[in-house]
Amino acid sequence: MASSVPDDLWRGRVVRCLQLPDVISLRKTSRAIGTSIITAALLVERIDGSLARHSLTGLIDIDRTAPLPFSYVLRAAYVLEQGSDEWPGMGRFIRLAAIYRLTPANGLPLVLSAQWLTANLPSRTAFHQLPLAMAIYRLFGHLLTHNGHSLALQQADNGSYRISNESFRVVPLGELWGGHGYAEGYKRADPIIRHGIWIFRSFSAFLLATLLCWRCNGEGVGQKLVLSAQFGHGDPRFGRLLRTDDISEDLGIVADFRYDGGDLNHADAEERRFVVVRGFRQGETVAAFLWIGYGSIVLRTTEPSAADAPASLAHRFPISEPLWRRLLQRFGLETDVMDRGIVVG
Repeated sequence: MASSVPDDLWRGRVVRCLQLPDVISLRKTSRAIGTSIITAALLVERIDGSLARHSLTGLIDIDRTAPLPFSYVLRAAYVLEQGSDEWPGMGRFIRLAAIYRLTPANGLPLVLSAQWLTANLPSRTAFHQLPLAMAIYRLFGHLLTHNGHSLALQQADNGSYRISNESFRVVPLGELWGGHGYAEGYKRADPIIRHGIWIFRSFSAFLLATLLCWRCNGEGVGQKLVLSAQFGHGDPRFGRLLRTDDISEDLGIVADFRYDGGDLNHADAEERRFVVVRGFRQGETVAAFLWIGYGSIVLRTTEPSAADAPASLAHRFPISEPLWRRLLQRFGLETDVMDRGIVVG
């Protein structure tokens, strides 16, 4: 039956609709279409499709030096077809990592090498030992560095994990009491993270927050504090931006975390939030964000100042200022922050 179907139809229609494990099973069971149709070149087409679908083109790639071992492109194709929600988020993180000079000196894309995949992913089961977002980060984390220190994800014998000097662990859903603010919407693929006295809504939030807190000072980055506005913890205007779930990707991406002193049952855990408004989209080379916490809203950017004070922020930071203002305007905070805040840098 298989031999009666034209090769072009197999390639263009049938195989394209199959899940990758089914493609491999077909290669093993049908000699007629096995090595002649299901080839490394076919898997490279699937890889390119995954990269485009997840907006990873130019961020992640394989080593395309011929000849391409089938087992290598098979592993790469498999991991890129996992995590339809998680891969795009990692792409946004990689764009920011490049702005903060955590990526290799030769720039992007980050190449998933045959040597690393073979050594660390001998099977599909090996990939799924970690929550999906962490498994995906592990594929490229060893390619990132900060001040000479590797940002590879490492696992300790006690079940905790480490990236550079930061030790952390996954918080299972069962540890959260019913009214905990992070219990609703818990994702096993991108779980809550405990890091000392801090708890992060997800591993993705942990990556983003640690980047903006502790990995933002690399040589040549030039991040600066621009403005700070004080509100007070109980001010409802401040709470509008701190607690809302209504921030679309068009406005920015959010990383939520809390100070709870290491106690999940802390009655007065203090909310913190980053909202990145620039630097995570394709082609953006400036990072700009808001930090919300301690009753304050703080604006930071890597954009070089285009003019000296006392020129307006719009003239000094023509890329960042409109994006800060647009987000704040959405929550009725434009005047309180942009016009009444203290200009620092």
